[in-house]
Amino acid sequence: MNTEIIKKDYQLLTDAYASTDPKMLESYQEAARITEEAIVAGKKVLLCGNGGSASTASHITNDFISHMINWEREGYPAVALTDPSVLTAISNDYGYEKVFERQVNALGKQGDVLWAFSTSGNSKNIILAVEEAKRKGLKTVIFTGKGGGKLKDMCDVWCPVNTEDLIAAEAMHLYIIHSIAKVVEADLA
Repeated sequence: MNTEIIKKDYQLLTDAYASTDPKMLESYQEAARITEEAIVAGKKVLLCGNGGSASTASHITNDFISHMINWEREGYPAVALTDPSVLTAISNDYGYEKVFERQVNALGKQGDVLWAFSTSGNSKNIILAVEEAKRKGLKTVIFTGKGGGKLKDMCDVWCPVNTEDLIAAEAMHLYIIHSIAKVVEADLA
């Protein structure tokens, strides 16, 4: 068994956490703030991503609707744009690049927030979703790897993690968004 892989991956992840720039923490706090404002205003959070990031989008949707720590609170309106029937229908009819853009067009309203996950920051379907969100008056929160790609300059709040490694970035995104959701829950309690 090659235990060096596990050791190396663990070290990569801990190094990325340990070297997080305090400015990154400020962006996570800003993401919490605009998400709270939307929820208080009766708006919703739309979430999207590809592959493992689609799972992250679905996961945090559960935490918004159900709970993080406070089992007694009301659910927060959140929609993961990851339904397989919708994704395959849009892919078949319009192409995969349009899967999130079409859903933002159909579901997004001014004042809503789009949370989008792209470790590279260059996922074409996420870029199109952000463009549509901006057109419709949604705030945009983008979670990427260290470089941020094209998306870092397109969004209202850029939430990078300090790694370009796909697996470490996805793991860090999940941890960070749990923290953001806990902040939202605590502030709105």
